[in-house]
Amino acid sequence: MTESTDSSDLTPPGINAAFSTPDSGEARASVFMVRGGWAVRHEAAAVAPPAEGAAVRDLWPGLPSTYRNGFDAACSTDSARVYLFKGSTCVLYDAVQNATVPPNASPAQIGDRFPGLRKDAPDFAEGIDAGLPAPDGTVYFFRGGRCVNYDIDGDEVLEQGAIAEFWHNPDYPDPGIADGVAAAFNHPATSNGYLVTRDGKRYVECDTDPVRHRITSGVKTLRDRWPYRTFLTVLDGFDGRLWVFDADSGQPIRQSQTGRDAGGVVISPDGFRVLATAKGSGGGEGTLALLDITAGALKTVAAGTWPYGVTALPDGSAAYVTNPLDEAAHAIDLVTGEKHRIATGPRPDGIVASPDGDRVYVGCDDDPAVAIVDTARQEVTGGLGGWTTATCMALTPDGATLAFGIPPVNMVAVAGTSGGGEPPLVPVGQSPEQLVASPDSRFVYVANRGAEVKVIDVAAVREVTPIRVRDRSNAIALSPDGEHLFVTSERVSSVQKVRISDGEQVGEFPLGSALDLAAYLAVGPAWG
Repeated sequence: MTESTDSSDLTPPGINAAFSTPDSGEARASVFMVRGGWAVRHEAAAVAPPAEGAAVRDLWPGLPSTYRNGFDAACSTDSARVYLFKGSTCVLYDAVQNATVPPNASPAQIGDRFPGLRKDAPDFAEGIDAGLPAPDGTVYFFRGGRCVNYDIDGDEVLEQGAIAEFWHNPDYPDPGIADGVAAAFNHPATSNGYLVTRDGKRYVECDTDPVRHRITSGVKTLRDRWPYRTFLTVLDGFDGRLWVFDADSGQPIRQSQTGRDAGGVVISPDGFRVLATAKGSGGGEGTLALLDITAGALKTVAAGTWPYGVTALPDGSAAYVTNPLDEAAHAIDLVTGEKHRIATGPRPDGIVASPDGDRVYVGCDDDPAVAIVDTARQEVTGGLGGWTTATCMALTPDGATLAFGIPPVNMVAVAGTSGGGEPPLVPVGQSPEQLVASPDSRFVYVANRGAEVKVIDVAAVREVTPIRVRDRSNAIALSPDGEHLFVTSERVSSVQKVRISDGEQVGEFPLGSALDLAAYLAVGPAWG
C-alpha cells in the first residue's frame, strides 16, 4: 500500500533483534540479525557481507506461526538454542535443528518462563527489547532505558538498573544507549558483546562479564563491522515494476510496483530502500517512491511535475530528481519529504551527485549543457559542456570526469569537472541510454540499444574493445568491484550478468515477464 508521507519522518529503522550461535558440527559460529520479517546470517569471525539472507519464515520454518513474520528480541545461550521474544511471549528455539525446544512447543508467557522477572521486574514480563548472554550462564535483558541481569537456573533477578549506569565506563561517557537497546548479541567465543542503539544502525562493544559489565568502545556503525550484501535493482520505465536481486547469487529479494513512466532508480545510501521516480496521473504531481527492500513498505513523497532522473547524496540526507516539464530539479529531504525547487534549464534529464555531496550535476538541453547545483545553496552556480544536449550521465568515482550522452548525434561527451569549454566527444554507435563508470575511474560503459556495450577509455578519450551483449541494450549497472556488468535489453525477460575480463555471460536473472522499451538498473550495498 502507498502512504503519503510529506510531513512525517521517512527514516527507515535498522535491525530490531540479533543473536549468535557457536561453532557446531553442522554450522560455523554465526551472528544472525533480524529486521522485521527478514534475517541475515554473518560468519562471526568474518568482516564480510552476510553468508545468507532470507525471510524469517523461510530461514526458520520451525518457528511458531506468530513468530514467522518476525519477533521483538532474541537472547543467545551457550548453544544453538536461543530465546525469542514477541510481545509478552517467548519461545526457546534451536537455530540449527530448526525446531522449538521441546519440539512443537507453543510460546509461553515471559513471566511464566522467567518468574523472577514477574516478581522483581514486572514490566520486563510485558516485553523485552533485547537479550545478551553472560559467560557465567546468566543473561541480560533490556527494556526501555533499563537492564536486568537474570539467573536462569535460579530464576531470579541478580541486578538491575538504568542502562547508562549499569554499563557505565568513564572512558566512554556517551555511548548512545542510555535511551534503550534495539538488539544485543555476544561474540560466541569470548566475553565480548555488542549493544545496538535504538535506531538499529549503530553499536557499542561491551564486556559481558557480570563482575565488570561495562561499555568498551565508542559508538560505531554496524555496517562497517557487519557489511551489507550487494543488490541489483531493475525498474521497468513504462509500468514501474521493480525487482531486487542479490547481485552475486541472483537470489530474488523483492518484486514490487512503484509508479508508471519512471525515469530512474537508485539504492539509497543507507542501504534499506530503493528510490524510484514516477509520473503523476492525469497531469498531477509526480512522486519519488521509497521502497523498503526487506520490509516491503512503499512510501511516496511529492516530487514535482513528472520527476525523471534521480540521484542521492552520499550521506543519505537528500535525493535530487529532474523535472523535464518544469525546467527544474527538486531536492527532496529524505527525512521529512520536503522538496525545494531548483531552476536548471530546458529539459533536465540525467542527474548525478559528486562523491562528497557538495555538487549535483544536471544534464539539460542548453548552453552549458550541464547545470552544476551547489547543494549547500540549493541553486545552480555553474555549468559545463558547451551548447548541446546532455541526457544520461556517469561521474567517475574520483569526481574528476563527467560523461554524458548526446543521443541526437550518438555521442558521449567526456568532460573534466574542473574545466570549461567544449568537451571531447566519443562515438558510441547508437543512442546512449545509460552510462556507468568503473570503480577505478578508468572506464565508462555505455548501453546504446545495440548488441554490445561500448567501453570508453577516460584518459585516452576513445572507445576501446566493446563487450558483446544481447541486441538493443537499454540499461547497465556495474558491480562495486568492477568485475561484472548487468545488462537489460528491450522487451527481454531477464538480466544478463557479464564478466568484464572476457565478456562471458556468467549469470542470468529471470524477471518472469518482459520489460518494455525503457529500463533502469542500479547496483549498491543494501541490508538483507
